[in-house]
Amino acid sequence: MKGFLLLLSFMTRIPMPKTEYDEEKLGKSMKYFPVVGIIVGFILLFFCIIFNFILKNISYSAVLPLMIIVVILTDLITTGALHLDGLADTFDGIFSYRSKHKMLEIMKDSRLGSNGALALILYFLLKFILLFSLTIESREAAVYAIITYPVVSRFCSVVSCASSPYARGSGMGKTFVDNTKTCGLIVATVITLLYTIGMLFMPFILFTNYSLPMQFMIRSVLIIVIIVGLLALFAFAFSKLIERKIGGITGDTLGALLEISSLVYIFLFLVIPTFFIG
Repeated sequence: MKGFLLLLSFMTRIPMPKTEYDEEKLGKSMKYFPVVGIIVGFILLFFCIIFNFILKNISYSAVLPLMIIVVILTDLITTGALHLDGLADTFDGIFSYRSKHKMLEIMKDSRLGSNGALALILYFLLKFILLFSLTIESREAAVYAIITYPVVSRFCSVVSCASSPYARGSGMGKTFVDNTKTCGLIVATVITLLYTIGMLFMPFILFTNYSLPMQFMIRSVLIIVIIVGLLALFAFAFSKLIERKIGGITGDTLGALLEISSLVYIFLFLVIPTFFIG
């Protein structure tokens, strides 16, 4: 419990009771990172509901873009832009096309470079477009995506920690990489699958009054398992690519993977179901 509280206070800006720092417990708690995503997801949903209630007399088409902006900003504020900072630093370093040592130096530099700025612009643009497209396609699917993408993207970070060594001799991310073993990955996988499958039917229960056909339920579960599996493979491949570039992963690359995975997840959630239509 202490490790999870440390993880929650480290990875978010949610006010937490003061807990004595324990590096080993913090590192071993990485397997519960998807649970942090569950909390973030419900915070996003809560603010969506509040915002929708406040603007209930305005047309849905007018509110929708604002609603998506609220989701993006709430995510940003809840995490303190911690992972976005990693995304920018990773792009600055990797796309400098320098030596491994120089890339690591650039990634450690707090200043924002042109590659990092471009990555952030593309990230926000793609996230808005993907969420907008998904909401137009299905409000229920959009609700589900909002409460699950923070979970699956954090699961991808756990996959990365279990897949590659740490690139530096020291650093905050090192404790997560050193303490995330196969058993921790299994725990994170179980949490992610139980939550994503369990929450799959919540939007439909909220928006409809009839029971779902068994065929639909089986197909939906299969789609989610496929998407989570593809994201796990993506996280593994991303980690190995980064390992080739700089000799391992860092806290910055973990943050970059988390943010990129959230985009890939929403994209797959738009695309994969189309293969099951008919």
